[in-house]
Amino acid sequence: MRAKESSLDHVPVVTPCMAAEWWSGIEMRHLVALDAVAREGSFRRAATRLGYVQSAISHQIAALEGLIGKRLIERSRGTRPLALTPAGEILLAHADALIARVRAAQADLAALDGIGAVALRVGATPDLLARFVPSLLRAYGAPVSLHETPTTRGILAALVRGELDLALAETPLPKGPLDAAALCADSFVVVLQAGAPLAQRPRRVSSEELSRLPLIAHAPTREHVEDQLRIHGVEPQFVLEAETGAGVQGLVAAGLGAAILPRLVADERRAETVVLELDEGLVGARAIAAVWSRTQPPRADAAAFVQAARTACALERLNDSQAAQLAG
Repeated sequence: MRAKESSLDHVPVVTPCMAAEWWSGIEMRHLVALDAVAREGSFRRAATRLGYVQSAISHQIAALEGLIGKRLIERSRGTRPLALTPAGEILLAHADALIARVRAAQADLAALDGIGAVALRVGATPDLLARFVPSLLRAYGAPVSLHETPTTRGILAALVRGELDLALAETPLPKGPLDAAALCADSFVVVLQAGAPLAQRPRRVSSEELSRLPLIAHAPTREHVEDQLRIHGVEPQFVLEAETGAGVQGLVAAGLGAAILPRLVADERRAETVVLELDEGLVGARAIAAVWSRTQPPRADAAAFVQAARTACALERLNDSQAAQLAG
């Protein structure tokens, strides 16, 4: 008995005469379904995300594959999440740009109707939200919708998808439709337990002193710190790692090691820890920027936000200068 052939197992081939016309049948719902499946890794979770039944998502993907004549989703993966084929990756990159433009149009129309001075949507990692964004918002003074994402990669992906208007992130940026405005250079400092011997001498910490310290790594900047220290002949002795500056500083406060953190991440107000300067040039500063996507037109209030961010950064640099003078 012959098994029933599934519509998902057969993708029609687009002939040359059809190639110029297949795109006209693509609808936004097809692209939204592709985006959801790619992000969720399954038809079921994609359907839940979009508020549809699973069969509706399957039909959307099958229709899209039928229109372009290429398989977009690898389905034979056992219990592993679904993955895009090379053709699916290419189409999704273009779909993201289209979805972003439609979302931008939606926001513009809402503003036109007076439904919204829609707040600027800004994304940042937990560290920047905790230590830098508050002073930035005081300088900006207008409503902002803040979106916290654990990684820079996740923030930039949301930006490309049109879910954010701006992001605060490190540069250089990965390849993609992204532009950036430089805000500030964020220098690195040493964080010690308040009772540690080095903490009793408020001066710059040398490479020799660092080489003898057990270090707690700040996961987002660990690679940068390791590379910089090795250039100066220091092999860092990492004993623990945490994802956030607050987590790192908590471990330092418990006496489990010292840490090298970006100044915008280190909390100098914590009584259990002491923040000291590094020897000049030992670990180069990281560059912080405001980032946006070229796939959607910039909002008028984005320029004011960037200027406020630069003002906040200038205040941080002033604090850096005062701290360096105290350290001698």
